[in-house]
Amino acid sequence: MRLALSTCVVAVALLSVPTPQRVSAVPISERASAWIAITSREIALELRRSHSVPEVEQSAIAGRKIREVASLVAHLLEADAEQLRSVWVSAPLTRKIALFSALSQVGVPYRTNADAPFIALDCSALTKFAWAQAGVPIERGSQYQYARAERVVRDDAQVGDLVWYPGHIMLSLGVPHLIVHARSGQRSVEIHRIDSTRLPSMQWVSPRQ
Repeated sequence: MRLALSTCVVAVALLSVPTPQRVSAVPISERASAWIAITSREIALELRRSHSVPEVEQSAIAGRKIREVASLVAHLLEADAEQLRSVWVSAPLTRKIALFSALSQVGVPYRTNADAPFIALDCSALTKFAWAQAGVPIERGSQYQYARAERVVRDDAQVGDLVWYPGHIMLSLGVPHLIVHARSGQRSVEIHRIDSTRLPSMQWVSPRQ
């Protein structure tokens, strides 16, 4: 597994970052995407089996894998790896399950109105799936999910919070500018960095648990 991680990091190290858009797309190799998805699915399954573990011990569950995924994601998105590792490891169990359930779908094709995890998803189907795995049911529809959630201040947003602008919804990676989403336009579920100039036009909300 460590060899696979090293290979992924080397493979993406030479990739360039294009001009920022509303959500800045960073080209990521298929191998890196597959590794993130597979490892995140393993983490999500391990976390879901740990509900009976005392809360004080939950931060240690899948800790090594969580830190490895955080390190690769931070590298790909040019983020602070230590910050991302810390935020993910310390997040409440429910939020970690939602996060890694969403990341397990990286590479899954986007399809309008699709709601078939591991096959095809649209933006609100991804967030619906992620939170359903954590035991929190939310309905389809980006506007509906936004309207039914609790508003949060951007700088106070946590892992798994939803990031919304009209017509689209995303899932926060736990720091204000990093998200995972099902992106339209012949794309797939991807991790992205939001261009800082676009942050003020977006809203952060938390699903009601």
